[in-house]
Amino acid sequence: MGTMLMKKGLDVNFAPELLNVERPEVLIEIHREYVEAGADIIETNTFGSNRIKLSHYGLEDRVKELTAAGVKLAKEAAAGRALVALSVGPTGVFVEPVGDYTFDEMVEIFKEQIEAGAEAGADLILIETMSDTKEAKAAVVAAREVCDLPVMVSMTYQEDGRTLLGTPPEVAAAIFEGFDVAAVGANCSLGPESFVEIVRKMAEVTETPIIVYANAGLPVLRDGKTIYPEPPETFEKVAVELIKAGANIIGGCCGTTPEHIRAIKRAVKNLKPAKRNPVRGVKVASRTELVFIGSDHPTRIIGERINPTGKKKLQEALKKGDFSLVKEEAKKQVEEGAEILDVNVGVPGIDEAEAMEKAVKIVMETVTVPIMIDSKNPEAIERALKMCDGRPIVNSCSGEEKDIKEILPLVKKYGANVLALGIDDEGLKEKAEDRVAVIERIINECEKVGIRRDAVIADVLNLAASAMQEATVETLKAIRLVKEKFGVATTLGVSNVSFGLPARSLINSAFMAMAIEAGLDSGIVNPGDSRMVETIYASDVLVGKDRGATRYVEKFTGYKPKAEDRECRELLKKICTLTCSFLEGKKVSVEVGGEERKKEEKGEKAEEEGAPEGVLGEIFKKVIEGDKEGILKPTEEALKSYEPMEISDRALISALDVVGKRFEKGEIFLPQMLRSAQAVQAAFEILKKEMKKKGKNLKTSGKIVMATVYGDVHEIGKNIVITMLENSGFEVVDLGTNVPPEKVVEAVKREKADLVGLSALMTTTLPAMEDTIKALREAGLDIPVIVGGAVVTPEYAEKIGGHYGGDAQEAVKIVKKLLGIED
Repeated sequence: MGTMLMKKGLDVNFAPELLNVERPEVLIEIHREYVEAGADIIETNTFGSNRIKLSHYGLEDRVKELTAAGVKLAKEAAAGRALVALSVGPTGVFVEPVGDYTFDEMVEIFKEQIEAGAEAGADLILIETMSDTKEAKAAVVAAREVCDLPVMVSMTYQEDGRTLLGTPPEVAAAIFEGFDVAAVGANCSLGPESFVEIVRKMAEVTETPIIVYANAGLPVLRDGKTIYPEPPETFEKVAVELIKAGANIIGGCCGTTPEHIRAIKRAVKNLKPAKRNPVRGVKVASRTELVFIGSDHPTRIIGERINPTGKKKLQEALKKGDFSLVKEEAKKQVEEGAEILDVNVGVPGIDEAEAMEKAVKIVMETVTVPIMIDSKNPEAIERALKMCDGRPIVNSCSGEEKDIKEILPLVKKYGANVLALGIDDEGLKEKAEDRVAVIERIINECEKVGIRRDAVIADVLNLAASAMQEATVETLKAIRLVKEKFGVATTLGVSNVSFGLPARSLINSAFMAMAIEAGLDSGIVNPGDSRMVETIYASDVLVGKDRGATRYVEKFTGYKPKAEDRECRELLKKICTLTCSFLEGKKVSVEVGGEERKKEEKGEKAEEEGAPEGVLGEIFKKVIEGDKEGILKPTEEALKSYEPMEISDRALISALDVVGKRFEKGEIFLPQMLRSAQAVQAAFEILKKEMKKKGKNLKTSGKIVMATVYGDVHEIGKNIVITMLENSGFEVVDLGTNVPPEKVVEAVKREKADLVGLSALMTTTLPAMEDTIKALREAGLDIPVIVGGAVVTPEYAEKIGGHYGGDAQEAVKIVKKLLGIED
């Protein structure tokens, strides 16, 4: 739309949606050109008609008017020859825990836009160009609350094949399959060739139709104009490859004209979508990871230890609102091999809904594995589902009428998986057939509300062998029956079987091996029990769930008994020797080295990463972990022994450098990097107060003026760069969005800035970037200018006299280089 509006000679340095009421004839003309080119679907000019985006132009109270007008124009132009898709773009802000907006706030924002579009006659909802799966989920929930139109979701990917927040295509496909969307896919950012692999990855995991519409390449500057270089012929050629990869709906995004659509139409008119054979199984996802549960996959380890039952220490902590043990257990269980974490906060007397929401947030901030929400409280489940990234499991829904009515609708609404528990209003059944009958009823009820069978995990329940040995045999029988009758995935809380018996680990691991042979696909277990983990890996080899014993070999090559076992044997030997020596009257000395050995066993990386010792090391660690609450105490403690600048340089900045290197290697993603930056920010606030008391200021590396250029209201990228610059010791003056060139010039003069940073996300606003640099030079300000944004390329930056910023981490390096600061 932006490309076509510019071709028509219109000024687009304001809200494009305003043209829906001010220049309707031009919009109708553009829509008709695409319909005549052969488009089956045209998009409304409502990409940014949400109250957040429109507020940048003072138009936030006109959401419904501008949205409805956009739909009516497209409908008039289509005249029944094409479907009209309501374009719903991102708001430009992040949802918690990454940002400040709540899930509910985001749902309300999208509801306002989508309801107006649906009432105006849109045929379907297209949620597009999303970088955050959680924001996209909020838009889907909003659409389902206000209309029954088909919904399509399209994410936008970077050159590394992930969204800005680190989500790969297969994870996005799994997440939105859970919402039963009409199509899931990718658009914008890249040229058409780059989308072939993205489509292929999605097709490998889902049967949901795939939509893909690329840009006409990356924008370049020619003869003073910004253009997209890929001709229609490229789209004609690549369209065939996209269909082979698994695409069902193909189109064009930024820079594509009616000629591009006509070329695609020629290429695909006689083709049919490719047949797919996606991976089967329950898909459990976090923001960045996808775990399959099922017969064709390894037995999955679900960590059980975030559960206060029988744990007095955890119970007391949760009562006090202290979630440090939750965080500790999350991290430790993943290190021990847990692939999914069960989260339970059921302590009598606390607000379970609030506690569950906080626990889920903390677990997500600490680890990257998917989550299982363990509660029978509908409010707690819903708040957890709103907070949760990805596609979690709800543990659990029994055959009780209350669960069927209250829990299954939540599972459906938020696109989750569900654990079906083999118990009903009459209690637990002794016989396998009776438990299986309950599972069958839950499966049937799931299908009634639209929850697919491959989103159900059956738990036939497990009883203590000490009390009912016959029931244990029935449990194994029930697992087999569930597999034979329904083919759904299975799980068990394994440790229940050993309750009341000594050496519980022996019983648990033996039972686990038997259950895996019977058809168990996952176990809710203690991943710290080495015997249990070893049994799972070994059993998978023996029953054929680990083809070629690949996972087993990878896990146990160079296998040695657990360190504690060796240490126990060594300790006993030493005790015997010392006791004999003592009885013989000899002098006895004891060397203590256990703590050092434990550190080695844990493989702690602090030393190799350059962490300082003592309290500065604690601060360093809190930055790495992104713990903005936990960093406060050691920072205050450090001020008793160190100057603020020493704390900043040795602990904060050095740790942030480590975070940056991990980000560059792809070991962590933007959410983790931002959390580390926020932790540094929290510590800086304490240091600034201390310096103020002494009448001083923290030393800065330079002053930078930052702005999103005139006509552009996108600021996520700019704000991320600002956060990283401030935490690297720079003072930043943020001018905000939609900033005219003269305002940048004024700020540089007033602030005596050392460098300017300019951001643009839309091709239509790239010329404003060039105009700003020109204005700076004409004002005699020959300072470095760093430029960035999704549409900015190194070539464009060079042509307009700027320096290409790349991502946030790279931008900091370039700024340091330009200002002659050692990195």
